Amino acid sequence: MNVRCARLVLVLTGVVLAAPAILGQEAGYLDLTDPTPRQRIRNPNGGIGGFCVGNGDIASSAIPEITLTLVSIDKREHSIGEEVTFEVRIENTGRSSIEIPWTSHSGDLEPSDPTRSYTYRSALLILSLTDPDSHRSFSLGDTFYGSTEVPGTIRELLPSQSVLIRTRKKIETYEEWWEKRIKEVQPLALKASPDLMLNEMSYSPSEKGNLGSENVHCTPINTKKSNQLDVLLWPRSSN
Repeated sequence: MNVRCARLVLVLTGVVLAAPAILGQEAGYLDLTDPTPRQRIRNPNGGIGGFCVGNGDIASSAIPEITLTLVSIDKREHSIGEEVTFEVRIENTGRSSIEIPWTSHSGDLEPSDPTRSYTYRSALLILSLTDPDSHRSFSLGDTFYGSTEVPGTIRELLPSQSVLIRTRKKIETYEEWWEKRIKEVQPLALKASPDLMLNEMSYSPSEKGNLGSENVHCTPINTKKSNQLDVLLWPRSSN
C-alpha cells in the first residue's frame, strides 16, 4: 500500500469513528434552578386529567422513545429538608422527533387577553429515591413548560439527539414511614433514578374572564432508564 492510499484509509477510518459522536449530538442545556420563575396570573380552579408516563412495555412503534440518564447529583450524602441539585440527560432513542418544553416561566405562555383559551405543554422531571430492601420510593420533581406559539419555549429532539436539564429541589418525604425508616438506619442507602412525564394542557377561561378550568392530556412516551446513582440519606438536621 502506497503512502497516498494509507492516508486515505486513515481519513475514512476517522470518519467512521467520529460518526457516533456526530449522531449523538447534545441539542441544548436547560437550567431550572432559577429561584423566581415567572408564574402565570390566572391559575385554573378545576379541570380533568393528570400526569401520566409511558414505559418500556408499550410496544407501539408510533410512540416516541427516550432514554434517561442521571448524569450527576451534587453530593452523595443529604439530609431530609436539604436541597439536592441533579442533572438528567434526555436522549431521543426512537425513530421520530420529540418536542420537549423548554422554559421554567409558565407566565410567558399566558395570553394577555384573559378571555382567550390556549394550550401549552408541560413536563415533570422526577428524581425517584428507592429503598432497595423495602422497594418503597419517594420522588421529587420540577415542572417546565412550552408552547409552539411562543418562540424558544419548545426544543425539538431529532433521533439520537439529547438535552441536559439541571434542577434543584428540596428533599421531603411527606410520609411517617420514611421518617421512621431514616432514623432506624443511619445513613439510609438509596438508589436514585430519573423519570419524565409529558402532558398537553388546555386552559379555558370562565365566562367572567377570571379563573378558568384546565384539562390535561397525557403524551404517551416509552421511557428507558440507563442508570442509577447511590445516595445516602440522613435524618432531618436539628439546626
